[in-house]
Amino acid sequence: MKGYAKLGYELLNHSERPILKAAAIIAGEHHEKWDGSGYPHGLIGEDIHIYGRITAIADVFDALGTERVYKLAWSIEKIIALFKEEKGKHFDPALVDLLQGSVDLSSWFLQQFVGNFHKAEALMCS
Repeated sequence: MKGYAKLGYELLNHSERPILKAAAIIAGEHHEKWDGSGYPHGLIGEDIHIYGRITAIADVFDALGTERVYKLAWSIEKIIALFKEEKGKHFDPALVDLLQGSVDLSSWFLQQFVGNFHKAEALMCS
């Protein structure tokens, strides 16, 4: 499993296209962790490219919030609790703060104008 990050980087990094260069960075660094315990290089903090740090949050948020054949989707409250717990460990603290602010605003908006988060999500996906 850990080899795919390195392989993805190698496959994409040889392109001259900026979008594929960015994709190479994402592939290679989105499993790095803020505290250095990630892979494939054990990068720490801001040594992890911003693309990798953002994608790490998006990847985990999506994985937890999406129902899969082997698990139910987590509630937004449970997901945010995990991000708070992992702030400064797995995830960039500043990005977790931005996520928290975005989720707070999004949740408020959805509750004000739609009624509840899951109903809005169903409407957006249909």
